[in-house]
Amino acid sequence: MDTARELIARVTEEAVARTLFSVWSYPDQGLSMRWDPIEDRRYALMDRDPTASGNKPRTMWMANLLAYRSLAVFPAAPVGRRLQVSGWDPNHQTFTWPLWEHPLSLDAVRSLVQLRELVKERPNVPALRALGIVAAYRTTRIEVGSGANKKLNFSPARRVV
Repeated sequence: MDTARELIARVTEEAVARTLFSVWSYPDQGLSMRWDPIEDRRYALMDRDPTASGNKPRTMWMANLLAYRSLAVFPAAPVGRRLQVSGWDPNHQTFTWPLWEHPLSLDAVRSLVQLRELVKERPNVPALRALGIVAAYRTTRIEVGSGANKKLNFSPARRVV
């Protein structure tokens, strides 16, 4: 929540426009939700020490804030001793979300993201297309480090529909 509050304090018209209408250049330092796979800074994925001076992590603040705000359309409910979130498959540690072609109401979007068909290993493409879904993407949660240094990242998404 602290990161979200700090991101809200940094909202500018220019930063929002850069995020929505330009190629992302990752000019911002810190305040990352670590949901963008490009922010996965493991040693094995880099050509130099990720902690070296001059090699600080970069992000897009407004993209992180928009991602945080999007959580409102992914309902969550307790199921047994766990919290089940739309699009999340706890068995495989994956998150799947749909893309649609035509404008939808907020209620329609909430309905689409809750479709159980989306989280299946092999979704029924014709059934999803009949609902207006033109694509769906899936990412896997990655745990990096251990103990107090443990971070959660996401893999690059792959198309499943």
